[in-house]
Amino acid sequence: MNSRKIYTGLVVLLLLAALLLSRHIDPEKQRYQQHLSYNTQVEDTSLSIDEDTFSSHLPVVSIETGGVVIPGRPEQGQHVKDIENSFIQADMRIYDREGELNKLSSQPVLESKINIRVRGNSSRTFDKVGYLFKFTDDAGMERKLEVMGMEKDSTWVLHGPYLDKTLMRNYMWYNLAGQIMEWAPDVRYCEVFLDHEYQGLYVMAEQISMGEGRIEMTKYDGKSNISSYIVCADRESVNDVQYLDNFTSYALRINGKLEVKYPGASRITPELTEYISRDFSRFEKALYSFDYDTARYGYQNYIDVDSFVDYFIINEVTQNTDAGLYSTYFYKDVSGKLKMCVWDFNNCCDNYIEDQTPMAGFFMQNRPWYFMLCKDEAFMEKVITRYHQLRKGILSEEAVESYIAGVQSYLGPAIERNFEKWGYSFLPEKDLLYEDERKIGSYEAAVEQYETRLVRRMRWMDEHIEDLRSYSHESINKKFNH
Repeated sequence: MNSRKIYTGLVVLLLLAALLLSRHIDPEKQRYQQHLSYNTQVEDTSLSIDEDTFSSHLPVVSIETGGVVIPGRPEQGQHVKDIENSFIQADMRIYDREGELNKLSSQPVLESKINIRVRGNSSRTFDKVGYLFKFTDDAGMERKLEVMGMEKDSTWVLHGPYLDKTLMRNYMWYNLAGQIMEWAPDVRYCEVFLDHEYQGLYVMAEQISMGEGRIEMTKYDGKSNISSYIVCADRESVNDVQYLDNFTSYALRINGKLEVKYPGASRITPELTEYISRDFSRFEKALYSFDYDTARYGYQNYIDVDSFVDYFIINEVTQNTDAGLYSTYFYKDVSGKLKMCVWDFNNCCDNYIEDQTPMAGFFMQNRPWYFMLCKDEAFMEKVITRYHQLRKGILSEEAVESYIAGVQSYLGPAIERNFEKWGYSFLPEKDLLYEDERKIGSYEAAVEQYETRLVRRMRWMDEHIEDLRSYSHESINKKFNH
């Protein structure tokens, strides 16, 4: 009788273990993919960008400022870092009907006051800019609204692909990262009008923030000196923001600063900033310590290692050159471990403005924090194993090529409408990439370059992924090991 119970218990344990393992191996979490679901059967043939005759199978966003210039662009000779962020109030209408073409003459599904500004770093200087906006009531108080089927929130990003002539880098990699990692920003394509003038194809994206459907953590109660938090490593800003006095910054391992994104500026206190600095530094001190890889004292006690592994792989596959330096986000529930989430793939796949990105070679092992993580054999083994898993599914060559083709087909005439407005960006003298041989003359050429580069990169990684072990080998890390 006892033997039968023991046998049954072992079977149950094995089944549970298999279930947990399968959940880890199969990264294909459920995520809404607009290009597979929204108005895929609606015929869209018009190429007009005049507001009276315009129509689209995509959602349409209309912003009216009354002729007031949206702030945030640098003035003549002004450096981007010297811009002080300020907002203006505007009116927004969103046209988002499934099963029919969206037109500005239709009844909007959403109307609201917004506060809006230009966002980004180098992208603020582009002809086509992105925006950050917040829904408000008539009194100017922020309010949360659902947008295009995404969870309610007050703060949103309108990303305007300009440097990325494929129009799909952020849309694609936010979606893929959302299937691989715990969370990534939800996104929807839309077309935008500003003061009755067509502005082209945009990506409506969730801001990295705490809330239901976004990063779900224990909410700050407004009283305690401890809290869940979101921080971002980025360039310094002149705005009134709270920076961490964390260990890595003190050790001069990063060029920029870690800025507190949550709790927000209106709720942060010096005591809370001090708590977040000390809490984040506990991970860093463990990472840079003599005992960095030990079970009792090591970094793994402070971070969700799988999250850091997935972030490493996604950014290595895409060669997202800013990763680990700028726009690098961490978040931590007050009772959990530190995790990472992705942001901004404009520069990926050899689309960096200043320099060509070599197709071969790894780079994440030289980035802050990863400089030490990659010295641990256990971490490198997790990266290698996870990479092989993902290459059998979401990151397989067939899956990636199919995704690119699917998005291109779905966008259809929206691509032509966008380049009716911004087609001059294909002229050599208007192309933002420095080297002449990298300048791209058409949308088709941009997609071909992107897909070819991505496939070649993954094939190179297939051949060299095992080489990552060299970064954790004792022969080069003796001084770090005990």
